[in-house]
Amino acid sequence: MKLIFPNIDETRKAFDPFVYERWPEDAAAYQGRSKLQSRKWRKRKFRRSMLGWLPSSAILPRVLRGRRTQDYVHDSYSETWSEQDWPNTMGTPLPRELSLATWRGEGLHVRRGGLARSHMPAISAVLEQLMPKTVLEVGAGMGLNLLTLSARFPEVAWTGIELTKSGVKRAKSIQKEITLPQLIADYCPWEVADKLAYQQIEFLQGNATNLPFDDDSFDLVFTRQALEQMEAVRDLALAEISRVARAHVVMLEPFADFNQSPANRDFVSAKDYFSLTLDELSSFGIEVMATYDDFPQKLTLGQGLVVGKVA
Repeated sequence: MKLIFPNIDETRKAFDPFVYERWPEDAAAYQGRSKLQSRKWRKRKFRRSMLGWLPSSAILPRVLRGRRTQDYVHDSYSETWSEQDWPNTMGTPLPRELSLATWRGEGLHVRRGGLARSHMPAISAVLEQLMPKTVLEVGAGMGLNLLTLSARFPEVAWTGIELTKSGVKRAKSIQKEITLPQLIADYCPWEVADKLAYQQIEFLQGNATNLPFDDDSFDLVFTRQALEQMEAVRDLALAEISRVARAHVVMLEPFADFNQSPANRDFVSAKDYFSLTLDELSSFGIEVMATYDDFPQKLTLGQGLVVGKVA
C-alpha cells in the first residue's frame, strides 16, 4: 500500500498561525541563535558524559542530574501537565514558550503547540487511508492529540494511556465540559466534525512497558514525541506497542535516521533521548511501510512520521 501524504499548503496552513518570528535561514539573527544552541548542547553533552553516574531527579538542580530515568520522566511531566496551558496564538509568549525551528529555507520562532499542530495533517492523512476502527495513543499527555483527532474522526474508538496522574486528570477535565471548549476547537487544523466525540475517549493511567491490554487489541497504535522520553525502556515499550497493535503502528518520533547532523546528535546524547534506527524496528516485528518528515523541525531535534505494519 502506497501512502499519500499532505501537500505543503495543508501543513503551512496548520503551522503558520503559531509562527512568532521568521527569518531567511542565512539571516544573521537566525544564524546567531543557531550557533548559541549548538554550543549549549555540546557543553551539556560533555556534562552528561561526566555526570551520567549520578541519580536523576526533577528536583535536583539541572547541573547535577544524571541519566533520564523513567522516574525522572514521571516527575518532570507530572509537573508539566499540572501547570502547562493549552496552546494558543494570543499575546506575547515567554522565551521558554518558543522553539527555534527550521523549514524550507526559513528560520522560525514557534509558539508552543505549533510544531505539534504542523504534524496533524500528516497523521490525519495516514488515518484516512488506513481507516482504523480502534486506536491507542501511548503517551497521551494531557490529551491534546486525541481531543484534536477525535474531532476529525468521531467514528474511531480512541484510547489514550499516560504515565502521569496529572496528565490523565487534565484530559478528563476537558471531558467534563458540555461541548468541546473553543480553545481546543480553535487548535484543530480542520473543521470539527463532532463537538461531542471527545467525551467518548478513554483516558487511562499506565506504563508503556506494561500495557493493560490483550494482544491485538487495537487496529492501530500511535505515539507522538512520547518514545523520545523512553530511551531507558524503549525495547520494552516497543515490544508492548507491537504486541497490542493488530495491524499498524504510527510513530512520530526522533529516530536516529532523522538526527544525523552533529548538532542533533549532541542534543540527543545530552538529553538521553530516543536513538533507535528505522532498521531496528524489524526486531520488534514492525515492518516500515513509509516515512515522512516534510514539516517544520525543531533546530535541535529532527522528527519523522513512521508508518509500520505489524508482522
